[in-house]
Amino acid sequence: MSLIKKYFWFILAGITLLLRACLQAFPGLTEQLYSRGIFQSVRYAIDTLSGWLPFPLTYILFGVLLWKLAGGVRYLFFNKTTPIRERFLTSGRQSLAFLCGVIVLFHWLWAFNYSRIPIEQHLSLPELKLTEQDLKTALDAQTSLVLTLRTQMQPDSSQAIAFEFPPEQLEAAVRQDVQRALQRLQYPAPGKPRGRQPFWDGFLLRFGAAGIYNPFTGECNIDQGLHFLTKPYNLAHEFCHGYGFGDEGTCNFLAYLALEKSEQPILRYSAELDFWRELAGAYRRLQPDTYAAFSATLPTGFITDLDNIYKKHDQYPEYFAAFRYDVYDRYLKAQGIPEGMANYGKVIPLVLSYRLKH
Repeated sequence: MSLIKKYFWFILAGITLLLRACLQAFPGLTEQLYSRGIFQSVRYAIDTLSGWLPFPLTYILFGVLLWKLAGGVRYLFFNKTTPIRERFLTSGRQSLAFLCGVIVLFHWLWAFNYSRIPIEQHLSLPELKLTEQDLKTALDAQTSLVLTLRTQMQPDSSQAIAFEFPPEQLEAAVRQDVQRALQRLQYPAPGKPRGRQPFWDGFLLRFGAAGIYNPFTGECNIDQGLHFLTKPYNLAHEFCHGYGFGDEGTCNFLAYLALEKSEQPILRYSAELDFWRELAGAYRRLQPDTYAAFSATLPTGFITDLDNIYKKHDQYPEYFAAFRYDVYDRYLKAQGIPEGMANYGKVIPLVLSYRLKH
């Protein structure tokens, strides 16, 4: 019995990883048993137990981790009653057990969702093979759409948008739009995951993330330092993670579908602007000269919106950009997403395919 207790997390981690391999082979099983079953209970439990907190649960988690780290350091270097060799062996085993516990909780609290049925299969979306002309046509249509929406908020096309959605209302408004979109697409959207902006401006941006979903707290976090025009879309993206979607491109797609139907013009503009930037970036990489000529025709105010976004985010240059990219690329591939970081760009064919079908 003591041996089982000693290696409990090692055994459980092995079982969890074996189960993940099985679930990756059977997405339908993942969808029904975990994503639409176990995870729904997890979502309700987390929101009920901690959703009422007036501050991010991440603060408590960080505090516990620092306390555990301090205890480990104290035992390893200041416990003179135990031989040094035994201290190192015990600390190494406990560290590995802790890592195994993280793996177990990570998967059971959320990460099995990576293996669910792909959204394009669930929605029976037609597969598109986009050409340069398709991208240019989509970019022209999106430009007309985003500029029309922009005019409703800022009639003067030479001026930047100055209206910022009140932060205290942003969380509830975006979460409601995401819930409606998921229900419209016949996905469950239980509970009320919290949308937080923890720590200080640039805390996440300096690590290459506009936002992050924390499965250990159940909170959907975005950086305080984001430009206000990008916060709604990024928060919607994290809420989609919070409702059980691991695929980055899928979360971009769902965030777009959620906010394009919003009752708030500034939220719609945030989504349409982000999708415009995806299309523009893809086309610019293919035809830089043609794109340069095209961008010169855009209204001054719209260009100012874009410049303000870039200037705001450039205030927080990323640490270890190449290392972070490589690590997250490998992580996504390990979770069953073969395209890795390129998965973010999946939003373009998904949106265009959805539009074609509907």
